[in-house]
Parts: sequence; structure tokens; C-alpha cells
Amino acid sequence: MLDIKTNKWLILLTLITLTNCIHYIKKAKKEYILRVAIICGVDRVNIGGVKDRTYYKNVQITTNDKFPLYFSKHKGYVFVNGKKYRGNLHIKKIDERIWVINVLDIEDYLKGVVPCEIGRISEDIIEAAKAQAVAARTYAYAHLNQHQDLGFDLYATIQDQVYKDVNCESELTNRAVEETERQILTYNGKAIEAKYHSTCGGKTAYFNDAWPGDPPPYLRSVSCPYCKNSPHFKWKKNFSKGEFFENLRFRLKRVGYEIPQGELIKNLRLIRNKKSKRIIRIIIKTEKEEYVIPGYHTRSIFGDHKDPGGLLKSNLITINVKRNHVIIEGKGFGHGVGMCQFGAIEMARQGKTYRQILYHYYRGAKLKKIK
Repeated sequence: MLDIKTNKWLILLTLITLTNCIHYIKKAKKEYILRVAIICGVDRVNIGGVKDRTYYKNVQITTNDKFPLYFSKHKGYVFVNGKKYRGNLHIKKIDERIWVINVLDIEDYLKGVVPCEIGRISEDIIEAAKAQAVAARTYAYAHLNQHQDLGFDLYATIQDQVYKDVNCESELTNRAVEETERQILTYNGKAIEAKYHSTCGGKTAYFNDAWPGDPPPYLRSVSCPYCKNSPHFKWKKNFSKGEFFENLRFRLKRVGYEIPQGELIKNLRLIRNKKSKRIIRIIIKTEKEEYVIPGYHTRSIFGDHKDPGGLLKSNLITINVKRNHVIIEGKGFGHGVGMCQFGAIEMARQGKTYRQILYHYYRGAKLKKIK
């Protein structure tokens, strides 16, 4: 039996040995799990992955199966209708239809978001992709449990952020995600509402230029002399008078403002935000009434079926009537709030860092690394 003195020396030697080995022990990486709805409301879906320790290469799931179903990754991936995704799958039935939820770490999710949102990039503008990665990560953190009633966090569409399978990834955008790992934008210690859009047209919008509600202080209009090379910087639409007013009546009804068919529209005025130049009110005078429509309906009521998503490209517009034609001229593409993506690309091309880009568009926000 060892004496007390010998025991003390053994304990000390053990502690020294462990201390020297710490550098060689890899700390487990903390995961932040996100649930993304990639398939919504279908009758059947083909799945590849591991279920009950068995690998299924391509099994068809129908509404007659027993739910919920869980498939884990095989060699790092799962498959949905032949497309390869990171993470695992939770398959459930909602309103008698199949929904597929991709369950994965937020950093892996971003690898399928950044190239879809910022587009293909080159090495000289990787800082724009880093800015996009931080904005998209911030959005994800701020919207955790957003659709908790349905059992997931985000849709994989423009309803939240566009997220696609592994085939959309690129080496550069993956690097942008990795080099900004866990970084988000905060205001008063909380993840911000990191809005972004394609092209602002020279000046970003205030929050209330696009939506009702209390405006966050970091989403205000800022000058953006960077997006002039965007194909959406300036644009024009031409309607016949009859077509324009018929479309206007139809779309006003869809947002809750019905003008009777026999009531002649005599005048249309656009009231602007003096700083952002965006439309904040639309005043329509008929022979009987005056209708005041909030500016955040601008894209809905002046858009048509030819526009992306049926929305006018922007609410930074002018409307001119010339003889039998109505001409809408506009600048920008998207709601105009927050980061201008074409602006971010040009800022990166001019040597700005992703921090400088983010601080330009989100005034007062701070970068923070999630632990």
C-alpha cells in the first residue's frame, strides 16, 4: 500500500500529464439546431437515409404511412426526391399532407442559403458573401420557433430565406460561412431583424416604407451609391389606361379597398417619405369618395402577373399618364429595407470588409459571436 506522500506525488504527476495533453484534446463543437420545411403539403415523397439502423437508398413515403418518421444521414447526407441535404429528416403529416423538415446545424443551413441569396461570387467580392452569411444567420437566430405551431422554424422559400440542397453550394460561399462562424448582428443584446433585398436604387427604405408596426431603429434609410450596376437599378412598365385601372381596381380589392366598378377614378396622388423618397400613402379620388391606402401596399396594388411574385419590383416609383398610356418608372428591386445586395457586392469590390458593409446598412447594430 502506498503511503500518503507517494499518493500526493502521483496526483501531482497525473495533473501535470493532463495539463500537457489539453492541447491535443479536441473540444466538442456545440451545435445550434434549426428545423427547415423543405417539402410542404404533398401526397408522396422519395427519401434516402438511415431509419432504424437500416439504410434506405430511395424509399417512397405516402400519406398512408405511419407518422412521424425519422431518417438520419448516411455518410453525412440525406436525400429528398433525389436531392442531397445535410443533417437529418423529420417527416410528419399536417392536414393530411406530408411535410419534410430538414433538421440541421445553422452553419450547415447557411451553406444552402448564402449562394441562393447573394448568387455566385468571385474571390474579389467574398466580403459581400460574408456580409450575406451574417445577415442570413442573424435572420435564422431571430426567427427560431417562428412556426412552432407547425413544428419547425423556417420555410425554405422567400417566405423566410431561400434554402436549397448541397448542389447549390460553392467553395467560396461555404468559406464565407465558415469565416464568419456564429457571428450575428445584435441590438441591445438581441439578434436584429436583418432584412435584405436585391437592389435599393440609390437609397434604402425605412422599415415603415415597407411594413406597418414599430420600426426598429437600425432599419432606417441610408444612402447607397453602390448599386448602380444592378440590372434592376432603373426600370419601366407601360400599360394602356384601361389595363392599368382595371388591374388597380382588382388589386385594391385584394388588399381590402374595393372601389365600385361604376365609380370613376378621377385622380391618383403618391405621397412620399421626404428622406427615402418611397411611397408612404396613395390617395385615390373618385367622383364620390377619397381612398387613402398605406404605402406598404404599393407593390401589391401596382404589380401584375408579369412581375416576380406578382409584386411591383419596388415602391420607389413615379407614375405618369401620357394620352392613352400609363407609365410606371422605378428604381430598385425588393422591399428596399436593410442590406442592398448589389450594393454590398460593389462595396466588397471597392475593398470594404463585411463588417463595414453590415455597419453601413444596419446602423447601430453590433456584431456578436454566439458562444
